[in-house]
This record gives sequence, C-alpha cells and structure tokens, in this order.
Amino acid sequence: MMKVNIGLMGILIVIILMLVSISNLNSKNQLLYEELIIIKSLLEDLDSDIHEIEDNLGPYKTEK
Repeated sequence: MMKVNIGLMGILIVIILMLVSISNLNSKNQLLYEELIIIKSLLEDLDSDIHEIEDNLGPYKTEK
C-alpha cells in the first residue's frame, strides 16, 4: 500500500512540474511576442523615415 502511495505522489509531482514549466514557457513566449511587436514598430518607423528622406531628396538623387 505504501508503494502505491509513493508512486502516486511521484506522478503528482511530475504533473505539477509539467504545469509549472508550461506556465513559465507561456509567460516567456508572451514576453518575446511583446518585444517582437516593439521591434516591428521601430522598423516600420525607420522605414517610413527612410522613404520620407528619399522623397525630400527628390532631384538630388543620383541615378545609377
């Protein structure tokens, strides 16, 4: 009877550890997603600034 209880306790510990690791992974994924959104917005701003500079140069651009 004691062996069964120890086995069930081990299974319970494994299940708890798996749930904690899944939760930790989800929070890390959320953090990475938020940072990716920030990087994406920065790149879009940079791209629009580059296009604005190119439009302002107009006749001063040199053609290859």
